[in-house]
Amino acid sequence: MKKLNSTTAILLDLDGVILNLEYDSKFWKFWLPETLALESRKSINVIKNELDLLMKKEESSLNWYDLNFWDELLGVDCLKIMKNQDEKCSFLEGSLEALKKISQLKNPKHILTNCDPRLILYKAETKDFLQFFDSYLCSMQLGFAKEQKEFWALASLNLKIDLDNSIFIDDNFKIVNSAAKAGVGQVYWINPGRHKVLSNGVKTYPSLKALIDTIL
Repeated sequence: MKKLNSTTAILLDLDGVILNLEYDSKFWKFWLPETLALESRKSINVIKNELDLLMKKEESSLNWYDLNFWDELLGVDCLKIMKNQDEKCSFLEGSLEALKKISQLKNPKHILTNCDPRLILYKAETKDFLQFFDSYLCSMQLGFAKEQKEFWALASLNLKIDLDNSIFIDDNFKIVNSAAKAGVGQVYWINPGRHKVLSNGVKTYPSLKALIDTIL
């Protein structure tokens, strides 16, 4: 593990690291299909099968994360559907405590996410995670998803950070591999139930709290 100095940039993913990804899963698995079924008068199973095919086609692409893309394709307002639900996003267990610990550091701190920028701001209204960071950068702003190598060069330029002197934390296996290949100095994969070092040097931890308690 490289020594953490005051200039080391700390880069965190949002959903699945800070916030509970179950909220987004419910949108795709239940709230969106139910809305489409009501509007189209198709059965919920038919809608889910159609949606599943569309999602597989766009998986890991910029479109997958872009609510505007899905609004236009499906003829709905995805953000409005979320806002109409009683359930709101929530912090993962221990993540708020970890963010408070990170916030005490003088290091540059940024969120790097594929989450749609409109959804980021909506979630921040419920859980104020932005207060712990200098800024957030989403894939829609750069035109590339984090799975794509172009994202990392643009993120480095945009945030004025040295990737080699950075820590990146994500819960997506494809993304942590992308970050490692792009030359990010320390890459951590949040994966509940696992605690090991992968062949490419990526280290796994069960939660953000477990990781932060170890490295800070």
